[in-house]
Amino acid sequence: MATPSAPTPDKQARGPSFAAIARRLWSQPRSRSVVLYLLVAAFLVAASRLPNREDAPLAILERLAFDYQMQVLRDHWPRPIESDVVLVGIDEGSEEAFTEPVALWHRHFARLFAALADARPRAVGVDVVPPERSYDDIVPGYDLALFRAIRDLRQKTVAVFALTVDREGRAARMHPTFARVIGEEGLGIDQQLRDPDSVSRRFDEAALGTERTARTLVGQLLRGMGLPVEAGYIDYSVGARMEYIPMQDVIAWKEQGQADRLQRAFAGRIVLVGYVLKRADRWELPVRLIDVDQADGRARLSQPGVITHLQALRSHLASGLLQPMGEELRWALCLLAAGLVFFHFRLATALAIVLGLTAVVGGAGLYAIRAHQLLVPVASIAFTLWAGFVTRAIVDGIENTVERGRLRRTFAGQVSPAVMNEMLAGSLSPGVSGQLAEVCILFSDIRAFTTLSERMPPVVVTTVLQRYFDRMVHAVHRHEGTVDKFIGDGMMVLFGAPRKSADPCGDAVKCALAMMAGLDELNAEFEKEGLPTLTIGIGINFGTVTVGNIGSSERHNYSAIGDAVNVAARLEGLTKELGRKILITESVVSRMGEGFHFDPLGTHQVKGHSPVSIWGIRTARPAPAAT
Repeated sequence: MATPSAPTPDKQARGPSFAAIARRLWSQPRSRSVVLYLLVAAFLVAASRLPNREDAPLAILERLAFDYQMQVLRDHWPRPIESDVVLVGIDEGSEEAFTEPVALWHRHFARLFAALADARPRAVGVDVVPPERSYDDIVPGYDLALFRAIRDLRQKTVAVFALTVDREGRAARMHPTFARVIGEEGLGIDQQLRDPDSVSRRFDEAALGTERTARTLVGQLLRGMGLPVEAGYIDYSVGARMEYIPMQDVIAWKEQGQADRLQRAFAGRIVLVGYVLKRADRWELPVRLIDVDQADGRARLSQPGVITHLQALRSHLASGLLQPMGEELRWALCLLAAGLVFFHFRLATALAIVLGLTAVVGGAGLYAIRAHQLLVPVASIAFTLWAGFVTRAIVDGIENTVERGRLRRTFAGQVSPAVMNEMLAGSLSPGVSGQLAEVCILFSDIRAFTTLSERMPPVVVTTVLQRYFDRMVHAVHRHEGTVDKFIGDGMMVLFGAPRKSADPCGDAVKCALAMMAGLDELNAEFEKEGLPTLTIGIGINFGTVTVGNIGSSERHNYSAIGDAVNVAARLEGLTKELGRKILITESVVSRMGEGFHFDPLGTHQVKGHSPVSIWGIRTARPAPAAT
């Protein structure tokens, strides 16, 4: 005879499979939490890097969070600054006042610069590109007047003019004489950084330059005043809503001799000159800073480009640009937030905790901006919190569903569906407990079943009882009843517990009638099969009882005890004496509506109880005689 071969060394060394290891790890709560933590961390990395860092979901969320923070701070904690920047705007009124094409406004700009020079501002930034050619052949003396005005302005204050660049980053052409008069230190490019959604949120000259650090209009103004030039996020929460002074008004003050008005408006302050026309040089900003175009009601609007330079100047003059939190600390806070998956809470409690933590993170972000000029990654932290909550909720939900299914399959035949539902919902107190409740109790019993069972083989007795209880229990469950227990061939049923019922007495009476109808059908089947037919009696009573887990601390079950239960049991015993299939008490009849016909049967003595008023109910057909 061939003997089975011994396992090979490879099979012995292979050990448990990956699936077995995974099941073992998942079965342990602590290792399962570690797996969930790593899963949330993977979500965080993917949301931060895919498809790229600029267009990743978290980058988009951080930009939206920044815009929201700026709007909240402006609405609720505005921060005006002393000696705010003054804006001289070129608007539609300027075009009406000066009828020449803008390219021929040399004389008007010369008048404006002369007015500003007399007021002696701290610095002047002109967000208007100097002309690229001379127009002396059209109007002789135009260029000279503008040259002199620029020279005089630069002698009395810091003056910087915008220099535009093309798409390749090359400076636009400028008339050579203007370039000499203005000088290299008096020129700054009029560009700002734009995020992928075309919104200007950051100021960084190094990021604008291709081969070397760019010199911007804002940066040149700050250098001219001896102030440091920073890199970071523009603080759109500082400064009041912007009002501008029209260019033509400034010229009129000069020509009308209103020197005191010019001094009050511009002396010692930074002045920006730029277009506020609705059709020219529009930039998208996180918040509305100037009311020059109310056609679009969105919170983030395209606004004049000079406003971007103005707000970057404001940020430098106030507390400085906002600095984002370091990447190491950002990841540390996010990974700390992911630790929420290690804690088990009820769904409502977990939701409340996540909402509360999200609010705390949002508040901390606003405080960090206002007190420390620090940008906390609130979107990343909040995303991690919610990712942990959703992941834990999904896993716990799946586990609860599986566990509920297992419990339902295990105890489906041992407890009533109503009790099972209360168990799964966690509404039943653990251990031995009880509470008072008003319920309707139904007792049923097969008459003379002991005698019948003595004449039948045990297997037939079992089959008859099973088929009988199947019909009766179906009727009970159909009428929202709870099978409390089986007592031999009898049955105790509760209506109104554990789940309250709007009409427990009506449910009990309808159930009794359904039980009788079901018994008639079953007896017809028994007659065809040569089996003995059955006769039952039903007693129904209503009252206040104690319901709950009754028994010992080691072994108990859901049941009801009290005088009303005893009366219902005694009532069932009277059915044979009174020749009735169903007997009910006065307490049940008084709670029944119309649609039932009751027969008063008088007051009867009940064993162990004072006399009880008893009623019968008419059924559709008489019950078959007991065999």
